[in-house]
Amino acid sequence: MYSARTPLLLLCIACCTLKAQCFSFHRPLATFKSTSSSTNTRGDCDKVSCTSLQAIWSNEQAVQDYRDFLDNKPSAVDWKPDQPSCFVVFESSSPEPSNPQQELIKEMIKETDHVITLTLDDPLTFPDEIEGKKTDHVNTLSIDDPLTFPDEISGHETYPIYILTPPDSLQTFASSSPVQKLRKMYPPSPHLEDFCFLHYGGRISESILRGNNLGGSDQTTCLLNLGIKAASSGLRSHNLINGEIVLGVDAMGQKKIAGKSITCGKWAGSLKDRIETTVKATCGIDEGDNWSVVDLGFYRDVRRILFEYGILSSAFNLIGEVHSKTTSEPMTYATVALGYTDECVEMIQELSSCLRGSLAVTMMYGFEERVMELAERGEMWKSKIAQVEEEGWESTNGWWLNEMSLATLEKAKKARIPLPDPLEMHSEYLGFIGKNVEVFE
Repeated sequence: MYSARTPLLLLCIACCTLKAQCFSFHRPLATFKSTSSSTNTRGDCDKVSCTSLQAIWSNEQAVQDYRDFLDNKPSAVDWKPDQPSCFVVFESSSPEPSNPQQELIKEMIKETDHVITLTLDDPLTFPDEIEGKKTDHVNTLSIDDPLTFPDEISGHETYPIYILTPPDSLQTFASSSPVQKLRKMYPPSPHLEDFCFLHYGGRISESILRGNNLGGSDQTTCLLNLGIKAASSGLRSHNLINGEIVLGVDAMGQKKIAGKSITCGKWAGSLKDRIETTVKATCGIDEGDNWSVVDLGFYRDVRRILFEYGILSSAFNLIGEVHSKTTSEPMTYATVALGYTDECVEMIQELSSCLRGSLAVTMMYGFEERVMELAERGEMWKSKIAQVEEEGWESTNGWWLNEMSLATLEKAKKARIPLPDPLEMHSEYLGFIGKNVEVFE
């Protein structure tokens, strides 16, 4: 019979039941104990249920990975020093204008390295030298010829393979039949994990690489935010152009640095040594063994910073292109950052929010400040002309339009669900320069 004490009674029963369940849940942890005399740990697990918590902490690699994460260093990777390597160079009939990163890449090739030159035309002759260096170790192939690598280079059976194709030629290389053959053979070619990809200029190549199962955490990825430039006079042949800047100090008194080059993967140590050795030799830098311009990091860190530079390039190019139509003068990144700060921050935040919702990539705290400061003060960015170019369209603003805006609208159309454009401001500014009017009419 229901009375005034019934709710209180029901509450007491519920509390007692919950307490009993909690006790039964924790009891296996308390009663489970291993003795030195018993070696049958499997039998102990049969008597009492083992929880997933025990399974995680019994994995020594997981514990070590977490410790390395707290120490802010990569784990489970054997950092190898620089050694003779293989370079895959793409020879184009219309080469891109040289920039500091490409100048550094040219100087990275040594006489002990093996060079494979890929060309769109049928190779008729083997060049005697490239960039003034003898090329007895150079093999010239057509883009459709089988891609073969030497069994060893200077006694090394395993070696890094640097893919030095320009950003606009990466799609041609990744989709070529020799690369597809290496990827699709069973088992896959062991040379694939030796591929090293260098990114620079704010180009987003993730869709090209992922679409061909390249550029993942099993391979080596490097983000270059530095380069060298030929010196007009003096004892040094080149001058270093370093894109990193100091934003101040943090709460621990450490310098906050933005724009540093970073690498990860199997051959990250070798790539780091090669870059720093090349910079020291060409720029006459003698700072000792502790001098460093390239960080070693995790793949997720490199990927996040790659998108930061992609946001920087796409946002400032588009905003600069729109406002240059009214001033009739080209604008630099520094001019756009100082003159249109609110628009830049708004577009930067819009692009980063779209990444979080589509690719589950979240920028680290303070990335807006880093992007704005790099555009305003970074040596690699501040004097760059802010304009949307046809040559790099597919890997900058075109990537955001095709992979984010149009892809979202296509999914909404198939599901018959009305969804707004995730990049409304970006699409609106593209309309101002006539890039997507036919799409969103």
